[in-house]
Amino acid sequence: MHQENLDREQTKNGKVFYKPEREWHGICPQLVNIYYPMKRLQLFLATVFYCCALMAQTPNDHSPVASLAEANDNFNFFTVTAQNGSTLLRWSATPVRAEDFFIVEKSFDALHFETLSAMDASVGADSIYSLLDNSAGTGVVSYRIRISGKNGREVYSKTVNANARVADFRFYPNPVDKLLIIRSSHALKIQVVDEFGVTIFGQDVDAGMQIVNVSTLQKGSYILKATDKETNTVISEQLVKNN
Repeated sequence: MHQENLDREQTKNGKVFYKPEREWHGICPQLVNIYYPMKRLQLFLATVFYCCALMAQTPNDHSPVASLAEANDNFNFFTVTAQNGSTLLRWSATPVRAEDFFIVEKSFDALHFETLSAMDASVGADSIYSLLDNSAGTGVVSYRIRISGKNGREVYSKTVNANARVADFRFYPNPVDKLLIIRSSHALKIQVVDEFGVTIFGQDVDAGMQIVNVSTLQKGSYILKATDKETNTVISEQLVKNN
């Protein structure tokens, strides 16, 4: 009897009502079964929303480095020419700002680049810039240019490779009178340039030993430029013409 009084209450009309504690213990498991699945659903929806927001960002939202497609549009041209152990880089980029810098980068594996030089963007005549790399070495070398500005603005050029492999090239006699003997392991384009940079004479020669008639040249000092047709390497040497 004492236990019944603890478990229920008797009203005047004879109806039995169980105490609230007993009802709560019956409802609690149901609430738990509903609550935790709802929390997991909310977490899943929040994760989906966050991923969609990241995918909707523009390239400038998550990195100051511009894409290569955008970078190439900022460079009018970018050329790399190997010259007898050195490499000449020439480029033009528009528009550039007064506070911008050109960072020239170099790599021997086209993957890991190191800084070769830094140049103020205001330097250069008619927006054409150049740099000579005297430590190009031999083999394939990759170059690229990065425009670095305020607020983390960075724009990359395309990557250009230079083959610094030098052909086995010799010429004699020097000074020369009429006939110049040229020996080379590759086919060459020969040019004789005067002190003003004007090409006076030009001829293509095959690999091996070739004889070139230079009797039409006036007495004086010239530059003999030999361009390797396989590697586009340019070798420049002084040539003296006798009477």
